[in-house]
Amino acid sequence: MAPHITEDQRVPATRLRGMLQSGSFLAGMQFTDEDIEQLRPRVRFKVCYEVGFLCPDVDDIVQETLTRCFVAAKDDKVRNMASLGAFLNGVCRNVISEYRRRALRDEPMPETVPEPAGKGLQDADLFEMRDAIASGMEQLSPRDRRILRAYYLEEKSKEEILKVTGMTDENFRVVLCRAKERFRNIYLEQTQHRGL
Repeated sequence: MAPHITEDQRVPATRLRGMLQSGSFLAGMQFTDEDIEQLRPRVRFKVCYEVGFLCPDVDDIVQETLTRCFVAAKDDKVRNMASLGAFLNGVCRNVISEYRRRALRDEPMPETVPEPAGKGLQDADLFEMRDAIASGMEQLSPRDRRILRAYYLEEKSKEEILKVTGMTDENFRVVLCRAKERFRNIYLEQTQHRGL
């Protein structure tokens, strides 16, 4: 479980409230080193626990946490000044989450992974399948064969086929659907017969 800044680890609320409401803070966020150094070790421990003690960005995360907390307090975004430690803990969790998201997003692309070995058909099966397709195409009517060949094998656009055949869009969709169904039936019959 992640450590939280507990009550005994917090800077007393009156001291922190005094730091935040002091004229020097409002005039330009001028904190004494003593004020900041009382919070820094506790936040640093939490950050180290969450991201690892050897993480090179710990100091940056701690600094960002403290900065966001002080700016939020200056802008009166802290609802309850007595629970400023809990607010600081929440800010710290948010900064750590952003750090992790950025670290995952900014990782370099992995090297190209070779494609797995093909689980393709053996040469004999491939030859039989091609033979079944050719035989199935020959059993179709000339119009069905012409539509399937133009659309799937020659990869012509629908508009090109409509221009050449003189069909309407609705007629083309019906003819294509029926031609595919006829070819599927012929092909399945041949492959079941051959045992492919």
